[in-house]
Amino acid sequence: MEITLNALLEGKPTIIREKEYFATKDYIQPFIDEMSKFTKEFVVNVQLPDQVTISNDSKDVTYNRVWIQAIMPDKCTIDGYAETYGLIYALDARIPVYKVYRAYVNKETHNLCVFDPNWIQVYELKPETKLTYSIRELMEKPFDIEKRLKIMKNTFISADIEDTHKLLGKLINRSLQYEYRNIGGKIKISSADVVKTFEDVYLDSTSHYYVQPTVEGSLHNYYGALCSQITKSKDIINRFEKTILVGMLFDLVEYETSDKS
Repeated sequence: MEITLNALLEGKPTIIREKEYFATKDYIQPFIDEMSKFTKEFVVNVQLPDQVTISNDSKDVTYNRVWIQAIMPDKCTIDGYAETYGLIYALDARIPVYKVYRAYVNKETHNLCVFDPNWIQVYELKPETKLTYSIRELMEKPFDIEKRLKIMKNTFISADIEDTHKLLGKLINRSLQYEYRNIGGKIKISSADVVKTFEDVYLDSTSHYYVQPTVEGSLHNYYGALCSQITKSKDIINRFEKTILVGMLFDLVEYETSDKS
């Protein structure tokens, strides 16, 4: 659910499992203040709790799950991908967490694009404790996204039906095996999303990612089709990690089994 920045700032404090958490503003204002030095564009998505309390004839809204993106100016855009910095937190997760990350977002499809697992910082969110992180550290990370995008757009997938089915099988197998772990737990790509991606690329002629049966589609197109499943999902907390997993499925990111916590 996308809301305005002003609406987000009205989020109230909450108590979850007998633990007290600050008002939304206390968590996000430092991020806004820091990123406002670089951009005026913020995109906010939230997941509302199941219950809303009423006081003085007005709704007291708490935002247990928040995702705010700071979209950098056009001068930072590379080949249609805008540089972005994000803050995410989940108060109602099994282990409450917060994350800050750097990525690129496709300006047309809004899919995330990221290839470096080190572009995210993940921490346990403890009750009545301020968030601490380093945006500057993320900004100083090296990047080669322009080179990677060029390779993806110039790498083509065989249109032979046996080859496409073989690729589908490999992606399904990897989606069942590959996982990303951090302090928040285990994150995976759904095999159902892999199958839906195949349908979008090869079977559904109305899909944005559809390619004709005799045409060799680009790796960039297939990658985007799978990333779009993440974009359309209700999960706003694990999009960075799932995007990294997409890269691992396509051998764009080296698969690592080590725990990222």
